[in-house]
Amino acid sequence: MRNTVIQVLLGISVLLANSSVFAQQGISKAPRAADISCIQYLIEERDTSLANMTVSWSSSVKEALEARRDAEKASWDVPDYKQRRVAQRKAWSDYDKILRAANKAKTKERVQAWKKFDNDRQQCEVYSPEMMAGSAHDKNL
Repeated sequence: MRNTVIQVLLGISVLLANSSVFAQQGISKAPRAADISCIQYLIEERDTSLANMTVSWSSSVKEALEARRDAEKASWDVPDYKQRRVAQRKAWSDYDKILRAANKAKTKERVQAWKKFDNDRQQCEVYSPEMMAGSAHDKNL
């Protein structure tokens, strides 16, 4: 008796799980060529913006690292211990400020690129669940 109840409940849960998948699939029409061109243009625009953002961020970080390197190396030429420590702290502090500003700008540009894409894609009349989840993948950029 107990096994029968478990089998019935298991069977019902499998049917319910499958019914939601079938409901989501539905019958969809093929997108028009104009809609495909529209979304392809927006993808190109979004990803080019994201690529440019990473280049800009990388350049800023490289310059910050080089400035920190040079300032830290120069600090060792200071004979007085306290002054040397001040110079070293300043080198790290300046590096930290530049790095925070670069990361903030990078995040702002990434969010703007995805917001623009989300707003503009609604005119294309195409849909894919991956378009909704895509910005989560780019959070690590």
